[in-house]
Amino acid sequence: MSSSRREMLEYFSHHCFKKLFDAISKKYRSLGRVGGAVKLNGFSPGERDVLSGFLGRDCRENAVISVKLREVEDILRQSRFDIALPEFLSLYFSSEILPNKEVALLEGRKWFAFFAGLQEQALTPVTRGWLAELSGGGGAGYRAVLTMYRQNELEAAEILKTCVEAMDRLVQFQGRRQRLPVFAAGLTGDPHALDGDRPLGRLLFFGLHHMYRLSETEYGAERRKVLFSQAGLEEDDVSSNVIVAGLQVRPGDPREPVFTAAAAAVSPLLLPLRFLERPTMWLPARVYVMENPAVFSAILDSAGDGSDIPALVCTSGQPSVAALKLLDQLAEAGCTMCYGGDFDPRGLEIGRRLAERYGASFKPWFFDTAAYLQAPKGISLAPEQVKKLAGRQVSWDSKLVETMLRVGRAVYQEVLVERMIKDFRYRFPGSHL
Repeated sequence: MSSSRREMLEYFSHHCFKKLFDAISKKYRSLGRVGGAVKLNGFSPGERDVLSGFLGRDCRENAVISVKLREVEDILRQSRFDIALPEFLSLYFSSEILPNKEVALLEGRKWFAFFAGLQEQALTPVTRGWLAELSGGGGAGYRAVLTMYRQNELEAAEILKTCVEAMDRLVQFQGRRQRLPVFAAGLTGDPHALDGDRPLGRLLFFGLHHMYRLSETEYGAERRKVLFSQAGLEEDDVSSNVIVAGLQVRPGDPREPVFTAAAAAVSPLLLPLRFLERPTMWLPARVYVMENPAVFSAILDSAGDGSDIPALVCTSGQPSVAALKLLDQLAEAGCTMCYGGDFDPRGLEIGRRLAERYGASFKPWFFDTAAYLQAPKGISLAPEQVKKLAGRQVSWDSKLVETMLRVGRAVYQEVLVERMIKDFRYRFPGSHL
């Protein structure tokens, strides 16, 4: 540090100058020039005395002190330091003080240069298009990329580069099924690199949204599994499963005896994804789908041994990869999906996704305005639930959300179980439900 700079910083070491130059720096950044004024208050009598000496005017009786930036620059120019205000601010704060517009321009150039290097390594139109959207300030995963970039630019570049490489491989080898840990190990050497709690795994989730032109959704473990499976990446084929009862298989299918015996014993079956990877000749039927295991069990509890039970599928919350695989097969076989869920934002969201996926094959089951209003009990919607419902609609009942907001309560499937069982007894008189 030069002696003149040391002398200057010593002169302005009084803490009242920190407050003054903080305000002046902010004004200069905002205007982009030496102009305007700042107004300051909260100074002690001693601090006002120091400022009076610096400004060359009496500020001791002023509760609010107004200081023009041009006034300060003139003082600095006429002092023994003979320095312009922008140069002084950079020395005072030990970093270059630039106008906000100039900072934004430099940051913009740096941002585009960041993506230009990545574009050179992208091999397919899919990844080049995604990078172009991200560099333009949009696209799936933009906020995640921006956060990583601000935290560590070099690390962000490496993660994004690897994600692009992963997407290029998936594009070039579409239709190939492979284990996620094996794919991750081949990509990075680390079989856990694409795990859900790793930045690369989360970023690939958003990259796949772009690949399949999907609307960006909130990150979630089950959504991630479904999307990765669509891309051909399976974590394993046994941990993802779905609970069923009463499903019927065409005679001649080698699996038919399993389902016939389970139905006769009113016994549920746990079908892992591995089971569903092989084709099954399902018989067309009305399939009753629910996400609540307690409701599923209560329906089976009411059935007598040896009775004919309706086809039931329990997703146990958000539909797993296995559940969606099964429902896809059933829809393709001509089955109608009768879905019932909880009357809350989460339940409606599951229903909305299934309705969107299965179109005309989807039917609400105790999941409309009439069922909601007939429910004997419910609990008050929490403020965050009301916020999530506001502005939302469901395709199968245009009045449902409006009614829920007006009544102000959430209704859960458990209170409708008895009505469901009565409905089954009416529809399936031989079921002994």
